[in-house]
Amino acid sequence: MNIQEIMDSLARMRPVFHNEADFQHALAWELRERYECKIRLEQRMEIDPKRRTYLDILLEKEGRRTAIELKYKMRAIDYMIDGEKFSLANQGAQDIGRYDVLKDLQRLEQMVNRNLADEGYLIYLTNDASYYQDPGIEKSTADREFRIHEGRVLTGVLAWSENAGEGTMKGREEAIVLEGSYEMNWRLYSQLDQSSAGSMKSLIVPVQSKAIPWVIKSIDTIPISQFDLRDKLVARLREKGYQVQINREFGHLKVDIEAESGNDRVLIEVRYKTALLQTHFNGAEIHLKKHAAYDISRYDFLSDLAKLEKIVAHHPDTRGFAVLVTNDRNYWEEPIRETSVDEEFKIHQNRMVQGRLNWKNASDGTTLNREEAIELSEQYRIQWHPFLTLGTGKNEQFQMLAVEVIRQGAEL
Repeated sequence: MNIQEIMDSLARMRPVFHNEADFQHALAWELRERYECKIRLEQRMEIDPKRRTYLDILLEKEGRRTAIELKYKMRAIDYMIDGEKFSLANQGAQDIGRYDVLKDLQRLEQMVNRNLADEGYLIYLTNDASYYQDPGIEKSTADREFRIHEGRVLTGVLAWSENAGEGTMKGREEAIVLEGSYEMNWRLYSQLDQSSAGSMKSLIVPVQSKAIPWVIKSIDTIPISQFDLRDKLVARLREKGYQVQINREFGHLKVDIEAESGNDRVLIEVRYKTALLQTHFNGAEIHLKKHAAYDISRYDFLSDLAKLEKIVAHHPDTRGFAVLVTNDRNYWEEPIRETSVDEEFKIHQNRMVQGRLNWKNASDGTTLNREEAIELSEQYRIQWHPFLTLGTGKNEQFQMLAVEVIRQGAEL
């Protein structure tokens, strides 16, 4: 589907709208006329059983479902076209506006990743330059992490700053979590007049499936080993229609899982590290031993990430995921001790890893067969997510880390 072409066509007929509902109906009509598809407005989507979520437009054609979220925020302007007057008030509250735009983007990710839609599009129209123009200077504003100006790349956890007021955050306290990476690219939608509010800009952000983390989360039993986790993931991938190969070789490199479905080709490295646990879960006895050697385990996970970078760089049609599942909070909690031999390999929540990573005065026994520094071409934010919760006892919470590799430029 060519959403940009649809928007260009719509702009010729409707350069401005009375409000967001007017925009929604006009776009839905244009989509139906162009694609002869099934359209639903305000379709309820079961993302969270505790909250009702409604999608602006759901398009269905030949079994493919496209989810579309719209935003329409305007500065005050009066405009006449074909005898119809458009008198738009100044909506203001740009901080809340930015949050709401990115909240829609998060919802679209959830819909696509949970197979409620096959693809998604966030479409935003505005004549307010404060949304799309780079402020040029770094200001410590309450909504700094929510900025969506031209060229900004958004990913990971985005939250209000510490100086955000309770009134601003009311009903919007939760941080926004984006699993994908999105670059903000604005285009001229229409030129109403030569005033400062006369330029209408459009932002279109496509959301494609990155379902692998959700496939992993769908595993509802406790793996007894790393091989067991791998095999359970393979079974889930096959249920989702993927063709799977284990221990796929790429030259001198080997990857745990290669999975293909249509045009989607994914490489996955799997690791499973446990803390001591003896309990019952779903009628089964669980006996997990303690895997110590955190320093070596962290090194090995980041080595997986570096290996996937090398492979994906040579295969532009391929995605890579380095996966770690554990019930040992020493991995995801930020350590109290500031310096250690594996200081540069720490993978606790929200840590940024990038560049050349080295041991710090580690013994020969620790670094045996792991002497080389790890080289990461890109920057990655570490984001842990719940995997399974058995109860409230010690080591009964399992967390998952699934880092997607970012492909670098053109094929090497």
